[in-house]
Amino acid sequence: MSVFKTYDIRGVWEQGIDLPFAYRLGRTLLRYRKAKGWLLGYDARAHSRELYQALASGLLEEGAQVTGVGLCSTPMLHYSQMDGKYEAAVMVTASHNPKEYHGFKVFDATGGSLSYDKGLKDVEALFDKVTEVRTVPTRSFPEKDTLEAYIRFIAGSGQGKVPAGPVVIDASNGSGGKEFRALANALGVDARLLNETPDGTFPNHDPNPLKEESRRQAAEAVVQAGAILGVILDGDGDRILFVDEKGRGIENYFLSCLVAEGILRRQAGTSIVYDLISSRVLPERVTEMGGRPVVSRVGYTFLYDQMVASRAAFGAETSGHVYFRVSDTYYTESAAYALASLLRFLAQEGRPLSALVDPLRSRYVQSPEINVEVKDKERAMREIERRYAGGKMDRLDGISVEFPDYWFNVRPSNTEPLLRLRLEGRGAAVVDARTKELRALLEQ
Repeated sequence: MSVFKTYDIRGVWEQGIDLPFAYRLGRTLLRYRKAKGWLLGYDARAHSRELYQALASGLLEEGAQVTGVGLCSTPMLHYSQMDGKYEAAVMVTASHNPKEYHGFKVFDATGGSLSYDKGLKDVEALFDKVTEVRTVPTRSFPEKDTLEAYIRFIAGSGQGKVPAGPVVIDASNGSGGKEFRALANALGVDARLLNETPDGTFPNHDPNPLKEESRRQAAEAVVQAGAILGVILDGDGDRILFVDEKGRGIENYFLSCLVAEGILRRQAGTSIVYDLISSRVLPERVTEMGGRPVVSRVGYTFLYDQMVASRAAFGAETSGHVYFRVSDTYYTESAAYALASLLRFLAQEGRPLSALVDPLRSRYVQSPEINVEVKDKERAMREIERRYAGGKMDRLDGISVEFPDYWFNVRPSNTEPLLRLRLEGRGAAVVDARTKELRALLEQ
């Protein structure tokens, strides 16, 4: 199976990803994008620093000018690229994937990441033309520390105080711990950091904060410390999940309602982008607050492009990624920016986080995403269209169907024989019945 994926390059160590691959990738990238100035960073995974060095050597062999920032979060690398006006950047990361995975995320001159449809397929084609090597040469390149500038940018992104009380931050032994400690100090937050030390074996829990077991440690720490909230980061510090003062996880579409409200107070009428599997609570709240909700297909590149097209001030993915417009030309994906924004919003509100989220959560009932293995995805999608033809139907991403008391989306996986189902409705009984009905139909 190819390691060139829909949104990045990713695979298991020594099963497609190794040092010769990284070296050849560096040579390929410069042939694909004739950018002279490249900025590189890497996450905490076991072999990421070696891959970073091999990638740099490949770029240098082709004549690129390479600078590194070392171990960092993906948002910090992205900020450093835009701040330093580098023509391209690569983050050596496998994001939230299990420890055996390694990979690369490529950014172009605009700060947008290179997806398969927007260039990685061409990189893959060029890669096969680069001569294989057994021994990777080591080339030196300068590194610089951009942490202070990044924290100054995040801490200076808004005005207002932060609330009193402890905040639990679980860095998941990824690459974001140092940055979040520095941010907490800059904001004057009483931070209780968990799993701060980078460790690519992720010894305490999986680096995916959407998993229940990954949230448990932070949730318990919040309750024990009497903290006002907690956050869990993923392996490269770009995805964030919040828990309230009671230790309950908060879905990103509810949390994003609060962030959007704070933004709309300062930028009345602005656009807010959300993905189509979000709860409809998010677009409803944006409308109620005088904003303009804009729907996007699921996935980083789709949401980012929609933000740029609509000049949106904020964008949110159900997966936990959040995006902010910083200037007319710069959009940042930053978990740290989200934490700073929410803390200031809480200080303005003067109420516990749970008191702000619970009214949003109680509007509708959501089913978790259900993945159904299907032999013939196209036949199953046609059957959905036929069976639910009486509803309001949309095909922006898969099939979305709306009825008065429930609405759902079914979309095919890009890489597996799966259909993904999301359903929301007015009451648990309706949601349970319709979910069972749809699942049985898909499994036929």
